[in-house]
Amino acid sequence: MRHTRRAIHAALTTGHALAAAACGLLGLLRYATEAGLTVLIGYIKEDGTQSVRPITPEKVWLSKAGYWCLRGACLLRGEHRTFRVGRITNLETA
Repeated sequence: MRHTRRAIHAALTTGHALAAAACGLLGLLRYATEAGLTVLIGYIKEDGTQSVRPITPEKVWLSKAGYWCLRGACLLRGEHRTFRVGRITNLETA
């Protein structure tokens, strides 16, 4: 477990693509949630519009519909928002 946390921390802080791929997006999001980190996510909305959002993640869960979701404070909009993890294109620390 400690090695996994180190790998995830390294992936987030260095932006190293190989480390990030090994950890997986869900692992990175969970770590950011536990550590209280603010992250930048690339996100594709349902209509296909792309944006980059600074998020303070609060919760990651599997919805009843079977989608992984991220709930957090969107610093761009100043509101709490829910994002589908499958629409996140990239993740880095802010």
